[in-house]
Amino acid sequence: TYGASQLVTVEIDYGGLQQSRKVEIPWKQGITALEALQSVAKIETQKHEEYFLVISIDNIIMKIGNRAWYYNINGKRATSFANQCILSEGDSMRWEYTKDVCTHNKEEQK
Repeated sequence: TYGASQLVTVEIDYGGLQQSRKVEIPWKQGITALEALQSVAKIETQKHEEYFLVISIDNIIMKIGNRAWYYNINGKRATSFANQCILSEGDSMRWEYTKDVCTHNKEEQK
């Protein structure tokens, strides 16, 4: 039977720039975090070797050294890139436009 556990929740927090939203989509074997996001939002990615960096969700574009898109799964910060992260049924994924902690301006590096 088709139960509630066969869903994945995708939440997008636009950092106050527009209203956050939460969507439930059907889970399927092998679905990645990137595919789940693409199914509910307009996104832009940048390819770096074998991974994709999400640079824009619904026209909210990352600003290097300022704000960027990060995601977590079930409340835990993701440890892999979105195109390599396989979701399990019942997972809750949250994308947040927040302080860029990964890339630094040269002036900030000491």
